[in-house]
Amino acid sequence: MDCPQKLRTNLLRQFVILLFLVGSSQLGFSQKTIKNIDSTLQVLNRMPSDTNKVVLLQKIAAHYNVTAVDSAKSFVLQGLELSKELKYKKGEWMNLSTLGNYYERKTLYDSAVNVYNTALKIVENENSEKGRAIVYNNLAMVDIRKGDYQQALDRLFIALRAEETSNNREGIADGYNNIGVVYYYMQDYDKATTYLLKALEEQKKLGNVTGLQQGYNNVGAIFDYQKKYDEAIATYKKALAISQELGDRKLEASNLANIALAYTKLEDFKRADDFFEQSIAVREEINDKNGLAHSFSSFGENLRLQKRYQLAETYLKRGLTYALDNNIKRSARETYSSLAELAKDRKNTIAEVEYLRKYIAINDSILDETKTKAIEELETKYETEKKENEILAQRAQLAEKDLQVRRKNTLIYGGFSLAVALGLVGYLLYNQQKLKNRQLKKESELQTALARIETQNKLQEQRLRISRDLHDNIGSQLTFVTSSIDNLKYALDGTNDTITGKLGNISEFTTQTIYELRDTIWAMNKSNITAEDLQVRIANFIEKASKVDNSVEFSFTTDEDIKNQVFTSVQGMNVYRIIQEAVNNALKYAKATKISVDMKTLANDHTIVINIVDNGIGFNKETIEAGNGLSNIRKRTRDIGGKADIISEEGKGTTVTISFKN
Repeated sequence: MDCPQKLRTNLLRQFVILLFLVGSSQLGFSQKTIKNIDSTLQVLNRMPSDTNKVVLLQKIAAHYNVTAVDSAKSFVLQGLELSKELKYKKGEWMNLSTLGNYYERKTLYDSAVNVYNTALKIVENENSEKGRAIVYNNLAMVDIRKGDYQQALDRLFIALRAEETSNNREGIADGYNNIGVVYYYMQDYDKATTYLLKALEEQKKLGNVTGLQQGYNNVGAIFDYQKKYDEAIATYKKALAISQELGDRKLEASNLANIALAYTKLEDFKRADDFFEQSIAVREEINDKNGLAHSFSSFGENLRLQKRYQLAETYLKRGLTYALDNNIKRSARETYSSLAELAKDRKNTIAEVEYLRKYIAINDSILDETKTKAIEELETKYETEKKENEILAQRAQLAEKDLQVRRKNTLIYGGFSLAVALGLVGYLLYNQQKLKNRQLKKESELQTALARIETQNKLQEQRLRISRDLHDNIGSQLTFVTSSIDNLKYALDGTNDTITGKLGNISEFTTQTIYELRDTIWAMNKSNITAEDLQVRIANFIEKASKVDNSVEFSFTTDEDIKNQVFTSVQGMNVYRIIQEAVNNALKYAKATKISVDMKTLANDHTIVINIVDNGIGFNKETIEAGNGLSNIRKRTRDIGGKADIISEEGKGTTVTISFKN
């Protein structure tokens, strides 16, 4: 059962898109920070209540919008109140714009729009080109968040013309940048790149580090989308250096996350791990719960791709906790998708099904919220149009000619509104059908998984039944034969050494067969055999072999990564038999005094390599015909899709190497 790959991809790209918006939300004068804020606050306390104090209050509020947003509001409200007392209109719209920036930082977008519209009225009355550029830029940012890209683009071009009229080079650079952002979201990447590079060139000429930080983020995101990850990383690192210089911890954490994600896509997991850990540390320091939900989940997905499953589960569950505790449903949905994929990797079908159920449940919840919001918007629009029509009807009584004109306008606007409403409803119905089809596909996958679980359970029951029959029937019969032979040997009491020897050989063979039968039953009782299970079994065998011949020194070693391996019962049994055969050959024929068994995993392609080495007499492969033992080793290796290499030289021992991919 496959988890939706699209959701996992979204999880790995989410920070890039988020940073794109954040990087574009602080415009014009509001981007600047104050290097020595403590001394500035002391100057503020000594200043008289004049227009200079209004300007300084706005600059301090803008500084805290970037560095400590919760401290910004009190200063901007002081500046707004003083502006009104002094009837200082420029100070009033400047502080209103900074207050709007504060609400944007706090994600209170409706409040931000109301404040910006109030500022715009003052700007238009004052005919301020600078104010017009700043307020239209800020309103465009809210349009971007609402997905109304065409309206955002219209407002940004108005802002750009205002900056060109006043020859504000810094404002022109900001205008290029923000237009490039909108073209990016409209998927016109050629125009996006053109305007973003224009912005970056302007910022370089100006030496504006904040503008450069914003530009590098945006250009880096374009490279990221185009899968030019090396260029993206180099660009993000430039943005990171500037964020650290500005002391903007939230942007610093996002820059670190972007770099980590790009390294993950390059499969440079070691560097990705380092940058994820740095991003998480910063977000924990500033208590950015939304960012922590995404960082933990993205880090967990990165660890899953490395097959570090236990650690991946830890980070994914931490990300899920943040998402659920803070009602970040989209992050929770994508984390459930990654947890389902992790369960699939670990061959835990029951957990995979459970996480898919939770994914479907939270996805339904998101869809319900989206539909409810769309319906509320349509109802509000309908009520607004209804009130407007009533007003038109009342005014129509004043003059017949005016009435006719208004009726005509009403028909035109009403038809247009109806067309828009019908188009929106059609889109919602189409989108709902797509989501329903996706849901049906998920439910089908769920049913398939449940059927697979039922089949596995039946197979396991059949294995247990066969193993019980083997143990109760053949096992007991072999035990009886062994006991009978031992009784015969006792009855002969040394009267016939030849027969006693033969009976001893038969008893030994029967006892060995019982051990072989127990190993077979052990393998049958398991649908999967972990590397640790195999280690224990092999260690027990070697311990028994060492007791048989105390003169032989045995060693058994494994590397740390082998513990994460899981084999099928067929693979596990064949590996065990191969090692058993090689060790027995060394004991019986090679006259070895040292036998070593080593198991390891090759990190580059997850190949399992097993070496069995002895220091016995060896043999010449050219002159000695291969017996059943060597043939069995080669056959069992082929059965698990692997390769067997047997190297031996007279007087120099024998090395048996098998390798296979798990």
